Amino acid sequence: MKNQENIEPEELECSNCKSHVNGDDEFCPECGTIFEDGIMCSLHKDTEASGVCTICCLPFCEECGAEINTRFLCETHSGYEIYQGMARVFGDLDDTKVQYVKTCLEQAGLHPFIYCKVQPKGGTRLVYTLFEANGDSGGHIVNEVKVMVPCQEVVKAEDILRELKVII
Repeated sequence: MKNQENIEPEELECSNCKSHVNGDDEFCPECGTIFEDGIMCSLHKDTEASGVCTICCLPFCEECGAEINTRFLCETHSGYEIYQGMARVFGDLDDTKVQYVKTCLEQAGLHPFIYCKVQPKGGTRLVYTLFEANGDSGGHIVNEVKVMVPCQEVVKAEDILRELKVII
């Protein structure tokens, strides 16, 4: 008889985004596609959900959420800057603050990543990033170093940063 604890779930491919998912997943963690019928909206209990927010992992109907650049996001999280599965939770011009935030998040068991784009300009180095809230930059240049975490770690990361009074 096989030990049930050693059996790994079957790996499948999401029909929407082609990401690898576990066979027992209720939704795709990359795009929010729901794999099971009968999942109801978190806010409208009598309405079937259209997707699961890839940040808060809650199901929402079409009225409460939408697909934005291949990810389903709820109204609350629809404006987050997301790049390659990582969402911005903090940004600052002060590298010391950014390193502090990264260290605090690592100590809490999260997986922060520092993102900064450096562009040479006239012999000096100008640090800048192009703000892309899910792809809509509007051409605004924002001078900051960003702390990004995997989308599903955003809620925990923000709770930690609020507790530290780094964000409000």
